[in-house]
Amino acid sequence: MINKVTTTLVLMMLFQTLACTQQLQPGWQLDVQKSKVLWNTGKTMGGHYGYFLFQYGHLEYSAKGEPERGTFYMDMNSIRTTDNPNEAEGKKKDAELRENDFFASDQYPIATMVVKKITRIGSSTDYTVTGELTIKGITQPIEFRATIITKKNTSHITAKVDIARQLWNIHSKPQTFSTDFLSGIKEKLVPDIHVSLDIVMNQ
Repeated sequence: MINKVTTTLVLMMLFQTLACTQQLQPGWQLDVQKSKVLWNTGKTMGGHYGYFLFQYGHLEYSAKGEPERGTFYMDMNSIRTTDNPNEAEGKKKDAELRENDFFASDQYPIATMVVKKITRIGSSTDYTVTGELTIKGITQPIEFRATIITKKNTSHITAKVDIARQLWNIHSKPQTFSTDFLSGIKEKLVPDIHVSLDIVMNQ
């Protein structure tokens, strides 16, 4: 009985610690209710489109109010297609996209985008964002242009990012590439998953 009580208390303390860790992250916090990732596969992977949701994120700003770096966590089990008006067919496709052939959401439930540098372009509200994107345990560098508009205690960030699914092994049939082979084909890869970010950050 004592062991059960002790185990319960330890688990409760662990969950509280994790929650506090997220709350104490530095910088501005992601508004998960107002933020979303839209995706469109164009003519590949069946030509579907839809969205998935963020789990958590934060962004650090400089003393001058310029965005500098941050980390965003995306819930891959939240992926949804919105192109099929048939609800049953849509749910079937959602389940398929969560399987190992595509995003392997059971094994890799979280995708991570680590933003390492944000540079303003001139005096505009556009920025060059560089960092790393991890999907299915595979990390690749990314760079894209984003528009960041800050008013009082809220920042609205929009961006379009095109990624080549081969780099993250997102296939209808999984493929394994050696490092040398992958380096050789990188220049020939065509970004075929088109992603739109719609992000709201609160101070």
